[in-house]
Amino acid sequence: MKFEQLYHRFDKIKEEWSADTKIDFQFKNKEYSEDLARLALEIPFQHNKYLNHYTDISQIKTSFEFEHRKMVKEKREYYGGESEARVYAEKPFGSHIKTSEKMKVYMESDDELINLEAKIKFMDQMLHYLDQVMKQISNRSHHIRHAIDWEKFINGS
Repeated sequence: MKFEQLYHRFDKIKEEWSADTKIDFQFKNKEYSEDLARLALEIPFQHNKYLNHYTDISQIKTSFEFEHRKMVKEKREYYGGESEARVYAEKPFGSHIKTSEKMKVYMESDDELINLEAKIKFMDQMLHYLDQVMKQISNRSHHIRHAIDWEKFINGS
């Protein structure tokens, strides 16, 4: 999966959350234009929606992590001079690396590894965002309850 696809997916999730959090209140008339009961009933469906997003992103991250493990092994063999001849024919490398310090430098500066690690970090950010969204959804019933209590207070009940 390319970064553009990840960014697009994340932007789409953020747009969905922005739309899902809109509640239109009319305080002048002391009436809610949104039906609070309907909002309360939507909570499990919203939680399921974002939990599905979370699960999908988590699975993609896991596949990136497995791909990263394999790539680290391949890069160690490549930089250590242990890869097959066809690998060096496709992507020549001057000599093999003998010290662990030099291996570390090459591994940390490898573009393919950096790209994959950046995707994994981005996935972590997406998962953190989704975790926060699900916490907000879980707390939404409390917010709705407070709105109902406030409405009762304003109306003298």
